[in-house]
Amino acid sequence: MGSSVRKTSAKIKKLLKETIDLNPTVDSKEVIPQVAEQTLRSRKTKAYFGDKDFAVLAGGGFACFKKAKEIGFDSFLQEYNIATDKLTIIEVQKIIETILDKIEDENGEIDSLMILSAFQSTMTKMLLNKLDEPEEFLNSFCQIFITMVIREDASEELTTAFKDASADELNKNIEEFAINYVHEKFSTLINQCNKGEIQIEELIKKMQEKLGKVKE
Repeated sequence: MGSSVRKTSAKIKKLLKETIDLNPTVDSKEVIPQVAEQTLRSRKTKAYFGDKDFAVLAGGGFACFKKAKEIGFDSFLQEYNIATDKLTIIEVQKIIETILDKIEDENGEIDSLMILSAFQSTMTKMLLNKLDEPEEFLNSFCQIFITMVIREDASEELTTAFKDASADELNKNIEEFAINYVHEKFSTLINQCNKGEIQIEELIKKMQEKLGKVKE
């Protein structure tokens, strides 16, 4: 089932203490994968992935980029009355707000600020870089969201344990873990979804199952 928030925090603290006691010079990069695995096996993380907002925004973004891929990025922007050479961060934010308005009209309001933030960050990255691959959206959305989850649950413990490490260094190592984790655990499933072999709902269910498995 996964651990509670309290038990997960206790496990992370115990893991960090034992690791540092054994090797006081250990680098945070070596420990973060173990800490992150503890976080991702928690009931709280599984609940995040089971949140209706996660499914709604994953599906909404995926649909946007499937359309962009089909009609071309330039034509996709034209639907929002924006030319590719005029695309700025302000215009990107307007597009995202329009997309969110439509998603909420169809599915109700988005309640989770963290899931919303992950969606906005992913959409901004995709649009500013003129990326139109729906598979890339799902990979990036999961990577960014997992990074946020780990930061929320383990940042305090990591900062306390690695007092000499900068916030940027810890964040970079967490982001690197998230990229590798999504590639290893989710990329095949995301590819199947992109090919139409499984739907978004089944993709997310299978992701939740992967989160519960101990790394072999």
